Amino acid sequence: MIDGTGMCGGCRVAVGDESKFVCVDGPEFDAHQVDFDLMMKRQRTYLKQEAVARERFQRELHECRAVPAQAEVE
Repeated sequence: MIDGTGMCGGCRVAVGDESKFVCVDGPEFDAHQVDFDLMMKRQRTYLKQEAVARERFQRELHECRAVPAQAEVE
């Protein structure tokens, strides 16, 4: 979940004849009413962009900037 408020719509799911947001209305729903086909289709929307981001992440050196490097601490 991106924002946890329902604003982004990333967690929208069809439950019966209603749209629900998992982060706000869920996470528990009657599974017999969830449109899993639509949910899985929505989850695949950004696969290409996610693959590009993953490749970029693996290609570049990433260091945690939240914690100072060990040499800086001593």
